Amino acid sequence: MTEIKLAHQEDLKRIAECHCAAFPDSLSSALGLVYVKVMLGWYLFNENTFLFFIEEKGKCLGYCGGMVKKVWGVGSASSMAQYSFNAASIGFLRKPWLIFHPEVRMKFPFILKNIVNRVIRKGKLKGEPSVIFEPYAGLVVIGVDTEYQRKGYGSMLLNQFEKISIERGLKKIILSVRSDNEQAIKSYARNGWKITEVNAKSTSMEKTINSN
Repeated sequence: MTEIKLAHQEDLKRIAECHCAAFPDSLSSALGLVYVKVMLGWYLFNENTFLFFIEEKGKCLGYCGGMVKKVWGVGSASSMAQYSFNAASIGFLRKPWLIFHPEVRMKFPFILKNIVNRVIRKGKLKGEPSVIFEPYAGLVVIGVDTEYQRKGYGSMLLNQFEKISIERGLKKIILSVRSDNEQAIKSYARNGWKITEVNAKSTSMEKTINSN
């Protein structure tokens, strides 16, 4: 029987295994299962983040994580990077050759910024909490084990993401995807997402949702 479940601490190992299967060439997968578990643990860290997954016969087939934003502040990427900083450092110490990974070169300014924030500023990231804007849920990550792709599980996860966002009283959901990931962009479009901004690196999309 296939079920969608909210993730708990005891589910992280299975979800981490799914992540590595869904993104085998990613830097996070290369850093190892221990790092991925810590990274995913960020979604269980506070009430503004959530993580759920598709389970069948005890196996995680796909998963999705999001973050609710109601005021201006630190984004999900920086927050997750700070949360998993120590685990990432250990991963690089164990596999130093990963400093040459393509994602490191691509994200070097972001990585450097978070090292500075962590080491020099002691992790104190400053946002602008006094500025209020339209609340939304950001889709931070979605992945399906390569063995189970093209079987509708991605759309199932997107539908559940919308449902959770509606339950939290939100009317807008957003995401960012690499501009060269045409397959993902087409999949989001089929599920009602609209492109709002495109540049060489990423494409921003959003969708208006309601309870009707």
